[in-house]
Amino acid sequence: MKLPINLSLPYPISVNNYYRTYRNIQTISKEGKLFKSKVSGDYKDLQPISDSVRLKILIHPKQNKDGSASKMLIDLDNGLKCILDSLQGIVYNDDKQVKSLTIDYGACKLGGGVTVIVDYFNQHECVLISKQLNCS
Repeated sequence: MKLPINLSLPYPISVNNYYRTYRNIQTISKEGKLFKSKVSGDYKDLQPISDSVRLKILIHPKQNKDGSASKMLIDLDNGLKCILDSLQGIVYNDDKQVKSLTIDYGACKLGGGVTVIVDYFNQHECVLISKQLNCS
């Protein structure tokens, strides 16, 4: 797969709805499986890479009929788990390969959605930033 790539995903489900507990066993809910299935179906031709990646995620709020953004908005961190899990096996083999992550709200759109920009993680660039911030 040639990076960077832009992926369009459905509006994420809340982590509160992503899992279900049945007889003390936590599993991915029907809603969570449906989200993952939609993403894997849309990108079935991609092959996961083994390199470390950087993700830029934009969560697009649902758009009201008047064009404004819905006030019912998922928290940035609340939709993250289903997004990262849905990309496993499609973009990367394991979410441990995600070495840099940025998440923001994007422009509202009909039905909402997510844009994910996937690029290679540049360790050299990270070291330079750390030195500038005196984090080394």
